[in-house]
Amino acid sequence: MRFSQQQTRFYLALPLVLLSFAPHFALTQTAPHPPFLLGADISALDAPGRGRLPAYQEDGKPSDELTILRHHGWNAYRVRVFVSPIRNAPNNTLEAALPLAKQIKASGATLILDIHFSDTWADPGHQETPVAWRGMDIKTLARQWQSYARDTVKALKDAGGMPDIVQVGNEITVGADWPLAKLQPPGTKPSNPPQPYNDVQQWKNLTLLLKSGIKGVKQGAGRTPPRIAIHIDKGGHWDTTQWFFDHLNAAHVPYDIIAQSFYPPWGHGTLDDLWNNMNQSAQRYHKDFIVMETGYLPVRVANQSDMFWPVTPQGRLQFMVDLVNTVHKAPHGLGVMYWAPERDLWNDDGTPGPAVFTLDNLTTLTHRPDSHAPTAVNP
Repeated sequence: MRFSQQQTRFYLALPLVLLSFAPHFALTQTAPHPPFLLGADISALDAPGRGRLPAYQEDGKPSDELTILRHHGWNAYRVRVFVSPIRNAPNNTLEAALPLAKQIKASGATLILDIHFSDTWADPGHQETPVAWRGMDIKTLARQWQSYARDTVKALKDAGGMPDIVQVGNEITVGADWPLAKLQPPGTKPSNPPQPYNDVQQWKNLTLLLKSGIKGVKQGAGRTPPRIAIHIDKGGHWDTTQWFFDHLNAAHVPYDIIAQSFYPPWGHGTLDDLWNNMNQSAQRYHKDFIVMETGYLPVRVANQSDMFWPVTPQGRLQFMVDLVNTVHKAPHGLGVMYWAPERDLWNDDGTPGPAVFTLDNLTTLTHRPDSHAPTAVNP
């Protein structure tokens, strides 16, 4: 592999950086810790969603999003897959994912597969059962999860795009495949769960689906099992994180990674809140922790007091430096994944914007008042 000047400077500085992270690495002396992941969800790679922006370029030469990010040390990429036929969402079918997954693996990067188990967007406000799966009882639906996960992973493996990490469900804080596995998190407004609501039964349904999906992933992978990530949207909220993962552990769901969304514009807390959540999670669950989705908008969100950083390209760079330093220095911090970088990480001429150079600034943009990382991270 040939390294860029930016990567060379980063790796030359790495020993000093690792010394500053010594408490974190001391936790894993008996086994090597996975490499820290800085990456992005690029499911819309080169999609028309960039609007009128010119094609990607760098140093006057045409390029593409993956190549430029790899050139600057971004080493992990997530690809989502919707159930076909897709409704009201981008064309992220398995067939569309195969060449992108193969391209990511060929670049030497870590591949994260995001199986939505939905035929449209799946998030805390939308966890719809695919139309083709509706009318199934919970046991039949669980078998569908297993076979779908198995066939999806096997297809990727056979195509040369075997995932390193598989995310079983997307932001499933409120459950999945509603209404059969819909949850009511404590302290939240009722979101029309099945009535009469039986919390024990709903959790039983969700954990059955998760176990079935995980079993299918492992069957499809064969002798090359990926790590399993469970993804919710409470990066800065330890109370809901504990509620959720305590239930998973009580049901013996076999997962490897706690995956969280962390968007300051959307009420996910501050970096101090994220730091607390990571430390609490490390003590209680002893699992790696990844910020699986993040981003920082180019506009202010009304009544959102956690948007400390300027809504500018330089503000996004400072946000990413603060976030990466926070996750990297916390125990079991595995990585940070930016969602849809093609939306706001590029300059108007198609060249990489400041946040693409996050790795070059991990030790320079650490001073207050510009930095909003916890004092434990940047004293």
